[in-house]
Amino acid sequence: MTKKEVISLVILILVIGYGAWQFFTSNFNEKKSQHLMDTIVTITATSKNKNVGSQIDSVFAFIKEMEDRLNDYREGSWLHTLNNSPEIDFPMDPDAYKILVIADSLYRMTDGAFDVSIKPLYDLWDFDTRAQITEDSLLNLPDSLEIKKTLQYVGFDRIQYNEKSIRIPKGTQLAFGAIAKGYVLDKAREYMQSLDLISGFIDCRSSMTFYGDVMPQLVYIQHPRLSAEDFIASFRIKDLSVGTSGDYQQYFDLNGIRYHHIIDPKTGYPVRDVYSVTVTHPSAAWADGLSTALFLMPPEEAIEAIKNIPDCNAVIYYEHNGSNVSLKSAGMKNLGFSEKL
Repeated sequence: MTKKEVISLVILILVIGYGAWQFFTSNFNEKKSQHLMDTIVTITATSKNKNVGSQIDSVFAFIKEMEDRLNDYREGSWLHTLNNSPEIDFPMDPDAYKILVIADSLYRMTDGAFDVSIKPLYDLWDFDTRAQITEDSLLNLPDSLEIKKTLQYVGFDRIQYNEKSIRIPKGTQLAFGAIAKGYVLDKAREYMQSLDLISGFIDCRSSMTFYGDVMPQLVYIQHPRLSAEDFIASFRIKDLSVGTSGDYQQYFDLNGIRYHHIIDPKTGYPVRDVYSVTVTHPSAAWADGLSTALFLMPPEEAIEAIKNIPDCNAVIYYEHNGSNVSLKSAGMKNLGFSEKL
């Protein structure tokens, strides 16, 4: 073999090697959005498969299927059927059981403040209808006697459940809104990983989850009193989930007082003075549920409560002595937390 032939062979090997390297190391990225779970869900994914867009579409279909089973207002869903059944004993759904286990823990942690049997009260307040009324003269609060009457149907301790069945008293109804989005995101993240998507990010505004990040991702906390585009703080996370509950999501204002969808099951009225709670946790379901649970507790007690929860951090915005203030867990500093009050 001549010197020229050797050089040509080396060049050929290098070209083939470079092509193989490109093939095995090339990643394809895509971002898509759909309206699901009463919000805009955005999925970003990285894959070695150039059909990553089709893979994302299958994740949307997966989310839709779970939503259809767990949405308490969708006729035919497991939860809607349970809430409207004349029976007190009902077969258990596997995903509902896992949600109830988390709800049970949060109920105990908050001494009954977090309660998924809140639906009768929530329906009585009908925030969707009241939020559309623009004139104060046409707005009214639920009758106090009706609230008192409805409270008798609320109480998670009235429910008996196991992996096979659930027994729920007549008049008591369940709402999974405080956990369901996060739970669906957890399952969707697992599904994305099963598709060999290298990394992913699912964002449905109040809940989000990240996995496979090369670098920590920047997350913003919406300002509770300005527009949805304004933020009050930011931090960075890697392979974590985020849940936020705010009094600006479903609400109406009357006589200078804000009435919102996070209701204290002990009084029947919305929580006062807390504006928003953001929680980070490896599980989106726990981040979602904890953001509501902490909202229902006095801020100091809430921050103290999560000290015993591994890999969990939170920031709470609330009114104190006429001023807007924040309270944060110590670990938020390690996430590069920055705010502008």
